[in-house]
Amino acid sequence: MSATKAQILRAIDGYKEAIFADVERRCEDYCEELVWSAVKYRMTAPNSHNFTGNLLNSIVVCLYKNRVPKAAWFAADRFLQPATHEKMTYPRQYFFSKNADYDGQKSFYAPNIDTDQGWGKNDAIAFFRSYKPKGKNLFDIVVAYPTEYAEWVEMHRGTVGVLNAYSDAKMMGTTFLRLPQK
Repeated sequence: MSATKAQILRAIDGYKEAIFADVERRCEDYCEELVWSAVKYRMTAPNSHNFTGNLLNSIVVCLYKNRVPKAAWFAADRFLQPATHEKMTYPRQYFFSKNADYDGQKSFYAPNIDTDQGWGKNDAIAFFRSYKPKGKNLFDIVVAYPTEYAEWVEMHRGTVGVLNAYSDAKMMGTTFLRLPQK
């Protein structure tokens, strides 16, 4: 290989690293906005009710680089008061006296889903550590609501806000990552 060709390849490698660092920084900014968006849509969904706060506190946005966990943005660390009670579980019934549930209301609930009776934030941490993206992308960004009942709440109540957060993610991606609009 000629000296000129080697010099060109070294310059390209250096330029590539600068581009990757810039893309990674943009991904991090994007993840910060995504976690806020996910929380906002859950908290403003019509008819939503937070009995314990675990669904909200489980929201996490994860950044993976070459399928390896790089960083996570936990809703529980940023915007919210901690969950007030452990996750409710089937077949028990729960009664929260005045101002006792997460939303500060008197409430009753009989869950349909069996849970580990743990905490939403712990679900978020476990998800980030254990999830492995399937693709071979340089960066993967994942928004997760990992409590056992998040899918049930979205399917039966439509109040998780995941569809709105997904829509926001597409719009924000064009800004933060400077993606072409289709």
